[in-house]
Amino acid sequence: MDLEINPELIERSLALAEKGWGMTHPNPMVGALIVENGEVVAEGYHAKAGSPHAEINAFSSLGRKPKDGAVLYISLEPCSTTGRTPPCTSAILDSGIQDVVIGCIDSDSRHGGRGIEILREHGVAVHRAPPELEKKAIRLNMIFNHWAKSKSPLIALKMALSANGMVAERAGYPSRVTGEIARADVMCWRRLFPAICVGSGTVIADNPSLTARLPSGDWCPVRLVLDSSLLTFSEEFHPRQIFTDQYPSKTVVITTSRGLANMEAVEKARNLGIRIMECAEEEDGRVSPRDFRKTVTELGLHGVYCEGGPAVARSLLAANEVDYLFHYRSSKEFSFPEALIGPDLQSLSVREPLRVDLGGDHLIHGYL
Repeated sequence: MDLEINPELIERSLALAEKGWGMTHPNPMVGALIVENGEVVAEGYHAKAGSPHAEINAFSSLGRKPKDGAVLYISLEPCSTTGRTPPCTSAILDSGIQDVVIGCIDSDSRHGGRGIEILREHGVAVHRAPPELEKKAIRLNMIFNHWAKSKSPLIALKMALSANGMVAERAGYPSRVTGEIARADVMCWRRLFPAICVGSGTVIADNPSLTARLPSGDWCPVRLVLDSSLLTFSEEFHPRQIFTDQYPSKTVVITTSRGLANMEAVEKARNLGIRIMECAEEEDGRVSPRDFRKTVTELGLHGVYCEGGPAVARSLLAANEVDYLFHYRSSKEFSFPEALIGPDLQSLSVREPLRVDLGGDHLIHGYL
């Protein structure tokens, strides 16, 4: 008899997975639940790398053998290899469960699909989520998926533009382009990515903290600053928050040979505990966007949320070094002569776009 899959329980497994939002890198977010006679009797999720996986936590929460006919819902195919934790396929087989529903297949080619094969080889029926929910399950782990497939970090660009395409009312001064709901949404995405990146212009003009300010408290990702000449350490602008707050070890300044020649700035960075990394430069003297990706990889970061100004955005886009776009669109118009125009995002072809209404603002995000 075929199992009747409950879409709401697949959605529940995804909601459980999201409890690990931004905390599981380099692992994916995964949620699992055990169902007996149509009722959820235990749940679990993967909280952080090195900790028990979602399935193991669900079994631990149950505290006994599942009853005959129990069904396991998992947002992602169970792992089949031994890493820092044993394979979840073994735990499933030991549990005696005969029906497993998965949200999507593991994108890691080393063992993607192997978990399903192992379970089926031992008589367990494995059921797949409907296509729309499968897409949702895949999208949830876009950072993990990109790395698994390309061994390259997901470079995401976030831009907030006014209705007439401006990023600021006056060049060189901070402007609130979007409203509170959209800004709160940005904080959630900051919490997902292991790193945030801005250019020197943003550090100078906005003096940002580059933390995720959430109801649960502040969280600081790795903060990357593109500063080809180490201008951000000059007396005119120093000190900036990201150099002097309680998270100096989370700040990395990416510069060029020209910046490293600025010994006064290098010494300031060293005294503040700020790490400096050299990157190749373009003909115009800016940090090379292609070499930037290489540097991010060297740092062991699987994804970067780039919030730099229009110069950084244009540089990354021109070099085709943006994998994912977050385009916030405001209903405001900045019509002053001093307004700073942003890159032309409307002309970009966004794949699998998602649209979110955020009060009077809108977010369109998807792959490039």
